[in-house]
Amino acid sequence: ATAGKPEDLTKGRRPIVKKCPMSCLALALATLPLAVSAQDAKLDRAGITVGTLGNPFFVPLIKGAEDGLKAENANVEVTVVGADYDLNKQASQLDSFIGTNAKIIMLNAVDAVAIKPFVEKAREAGIIVAAMDVSAGGADLTVMTNNVQAGELACEDLATRLNGKGDVVIINGPPV
Repeated sequence: ATAGKPEDLTKGRRPIVKKCPMSCLALALATLPLAVSAQDAKLDRAGITVGTLGNPFFVPLIKGAEDGLKAENANVEVTVVGADYDLNKQASQLDSFIGTNAKIIMLNAVDAVAIKPFVEKAREAGIIVAAMDVSAGGADLTVMTNNVQAGELACEDLATRLNGKGDVVIINGPPV
C-alpha cells in the first residue's frame, strides 16, 4: 500500500462491517480519523451526512464523530448535513464534500444500494468513506448498531422497572 492514499485502505479486501451497541457505535466513529492520520493525510476537512438532522438518534453519532475528528485536529472543518431521506439531496451533499476536498465522509445512507456510485466517486477522489448505522455500497467501512441487542437491553430494563408485572404494548413500524 502507498502511504497517503485513502483508496489503499481496503484495496484487495472486503469492506469492514462491525455491529455494536449504540455507545460502541459513537466510539467507533470517534476513532475513524485515525484512518486518515495513518495515511499521512492532513485532516483539515470532513463531511457528515445523515438521514435527517431532526432524529435524536443521530445526535450522539454526530457528536462522537465530531469529537473524534477534533481530537485528531482541533482546527478540522466539519460540515454536518441532513439529507431529509432524499437520495438526490444526499448525492449532492457527497459532491459538495468532494468539491471541498474533504478527507473523510461519514455517511448514514438514505439508500444503501443507490448511493454506491456517489460513494465510489468520493473514493476515487481519495476520500475515506465510512458508513454509519446503514451500509453503503462501496464504503471503506461500515459501523452498525446491533438492533437485536438494543431491543434486548430495552426489554430487560422495562421488565426491571415494572418489577416483572404489568401490561406492555408493542408498536411496530416500518422495518429498519
